[in-house]
Amino acid sequence: MKKSLPLLALAVTLLITAMPAHAIQPMPEQTGFSGFINVGAGVTNTESNMMAGNGMSDSGSKRIDSLTDSPSSDTNAMPVINFDLNYTFADTRTQIFAGNRLEDLIRFDTSSVLGIRQELPDKSSVRVAYAFTSFPSSVWQDPYVTGVDRKKTDRTAEGLRLGYDKIMGSRLEAEFTWRKINIDTERSGEAQTQLAPSNPYEITAEQAKLLDRNGSMYTGKLTYPFAFQQMRHIIIPTLEYTRQDLDGEAMAFKRYGMMLSYALNGPKFNVVTNIYCSRSDYDEENPIYGAVREDDILGASFSAFYKQFLGVPQMNLVGTIASYHSDSNIDFYDSRISMGTVSVMYRF
Repeated sequence: MKKSLPLLALAVTLLITAMPAHAIQPMPEQTGFSGFINVGAGVTNTESNMMAGNGMSDSGSKRIDSLTDSPSSDTNAMPVINFDLNYTFADTRTQIFAGNRLEDLIRFDTSSVLGIRQELPDKSSVRVAYAFTSFPSSVWQDPYVTGVDRKKTDRTAEGLRLGYDKIMGSRLEAEFTWRKINIDTERSGEAQTQLAPSNPYEITAEQAKLLDRNGSMYTGKLTYPFAFQQMRHIIIPTLEYTRQDLDGEAMAFKRYGMMLSYALNGPKFNVVTNIYCSRSDYDEENPIYGAVREDDILGASFSAFYKQFLGVPQMNLVGTIASYHSDSNIDFYDSRISMGTVSVMYRF
């Protein structure tokens, strides 16, 4: 069991999941370093009118000609770099950890965590971490500009992440994250305030404030793994609730989501598959479109791990394909991100 659990934990961190990165992986019995590093390359295909990329890859079109069309497609190469670094103090059952998640990268949210984890007498553990943006994401200063090139600006998010794993000796795991979102130059809707009054997309400066993307995000997750046939098959359901409390009430929302993961631990390969779905309901009517936004989100991913790559026991060859699609009742906000990567993971 101790051998299988780390393999699953490493697999899950590569996918579009809500899994806590440290929750399912048991704390080592010896003092010292542990973790993994995963390095490779991939290709992303992005359709979004709102995102402009991150420190590793660009996305989206600089210029758009319509506020009613779904976004065009943009394909880019991207590096894959994610890691999990831990140092355990065996005597006190305390662990310091740092890392990031690949599922954040595909959402162009290059976040990392630095924290501490403490194992309790009943073998449950609590953790607290500082969550921050390691490479700023890029968004458009005013996404609604048409006919000319739009300008990029940085989006960062930092805050606190709390976790409680193996609650009261069970397999139940809980995680809560609060992050403050900051857009360096927020000008959403500014172009619409300068249109002629006869233009159907003209809004006032007061209405433009409803599109402000600065604010706070709160996310809670509950996870419970089920294991069968001595850890050969593992099914992991996750429930998620997100509240994005933004200064612009037309951009603020509540999201209810669930994810189902399946892992197969074989002699030569490990396979992990995930399906994710959620619904986002926005707070106020969008002043440009005269409707309250609603998004239906569906994601799926598949990863295969070839063990002992090049004959090295600690090294795996990893292939991942993933797709994330958000269908909005306002076509402008439709988005899709697809990704394929090949990487080498070294575990220590």
